[in-house]
Amino acid sequence: MNITVVGSTNMDLVYRVPHIVKAGETLHSTQHELFFGGKGANQAVTAGQLGAEVNFIGNVGVDDFGEKVKRNLQEKRVNTTAIRTVGLTGQAIIQVADSGENSIVLFPGTNFLVSTEQIEASKEIIESSQVLLLQLEIPIPTVELAANIAQSTGVHIILNPAPAQKLSDSLLSKVSILTPNETELEVLTGLKTETDEDLLQACSLLLKKGVGAVVVTLGEKGAFYMNEQEHGRVQAKKVEVKDTTGAGDAFNGALAVAICQGKSLKDSIVYASNVASYVVTQMGAQPIFPVSVPQINTDCSDN
Repeated sequence: MNITVVGSTNMDLVYRVPHIVKAGETLHSTQHELFFGGKGANQAVTAGQLGAEVNFIGNVGVDDFGEKVKRNLQEKRVNTTAIRTVGLTGQAIIQVADSGENSIVLFPGTNFLVSTEQIEASKEIIESSQVLLLQLEIPIPTVELAANIAQSTGVHIILNPAPAQKLSDSLLSKVSILTPNETELEVLTGLKTETDEDLLQACSLLLKKGVGAVVVTLGEKGAFYMNEQEHGRVQAKKVEVKDTTGAGDAFNGALAVAICQGKSLKDSIVYASNVASYVVTQMGAQPIFPVSVPQINTDCSDN
């Protein structure tokens, strides 16, 4: 299993609060912790802990956080030879409510310095991969160039279109699997996403633009998927939620692992959903996985 992740690294500053703060409101936090984060890094360490060979292309800052972030990636089985050290490490200020819901403010820092020149320098790494994982916390031209290189050599491309924004038809046409949540799907298509019929119409529009498959992550409601052959739902496991931060990233990292293993789209989604269900029972976006997690069953009846 050979996966390349092009994306972001962050240090997450997490504050536990009774509820997500409202405009003009001041809340006392009952707990404050530092966690490693960044959508790209979260996806990479998930795939690494699930047994994949993972290469990461991105940046860390010229600061104490940057050193810690890079060391953490290495400890979680991620190859960091393509990481540059420049600028200030990205940060995420995260509120986690007692309900498990979260709200996030991002300072991109060095992530906005991930350049097309870096992608050109790491072209062979991308070309030798089975799967390329992308997100949108780095400049779009960088994402587009990585996708171009991957498509030209037949590498599967999984794009998590977060944070939500419009994307060009050119980029979408290169994507093997697109993994938006409901909000991101609505931004991408301009269509409602409230019912299954809405999801069908929105996903159909993306398939017409050349996307190979769309997997809509729905939190505790599981996932809705569609490609040219089939569509359906995968239910999420019912678990005690402590922190939803990084759940979508864990889903994407696990999805890439399952695709590398040759699993069907549905079985890959079941596997990814089960891994994400474990992550939400832990604090932080990059929990240590127990030995049993890589062997999670893909039987849909488990959900």
